[in-house]
Amino acid sequence: MTKIAFVNNKDEIIGSGTKEEAWKNGNIHRIVRIFIFNSKGEMLIQRRSDSVILFPGKWDHAVGGHVDEGEDYIDAAKREAREELNIEKIELKEIKKYYTDEVRDGNKIAKRFNTLYTAIYDGPIFLNKEEVAEVRWISFEELQKWMSQKPEDFTGGFIKSLEIYKEAVG
Repeated sequence: MTKIAFVNNKDEIIGSGTKEEAWKNGNIHRIVRIFIFNSKGEMLIQRRSDSVILFPGKWDHAVGGHVDEGEDYIDAAKREAREELNIEKIELKEIKKYYTDEVRDGNKIAKRFNTLYTAIYDGPIFLNKEEVAEVRWISFEELQKWMSQKPEDFTGGFIKSLEIYKEAVG
């Protein structure tokens, strides 16, 4: 089983363990999130597979995931793009690093440092069906309208990082 990096409140590595251990024990860990836009300015979103543990069937970032033991944020982001969408070459721009702390399902404690990246990409996409059910390109305006009408269709982390993105880029 893959281990993820555990960090202290200054985002310094203090150990590692499984995602499940982090959620159970409240260990602070690291995740990456990527907003991918095409040259037309549309955002790529993914619907999570029904077989994933957290938020099955919900719409989410184009790419996201945990930072594994021994990785830094950028390496994790590139690995996740490769694993989820089979994107090998992508130029990532860091938008912001931020901390979140929430309880899910009453017993999963998610204390995380998040690093949000963006990229422009017009190449081929091949879905890892174990993690991603489908993707779609959507205009920013259409996405915001959909989110305001049916926020339950989306992961909370996606909604939060979209707010962070809008604050950061104006």
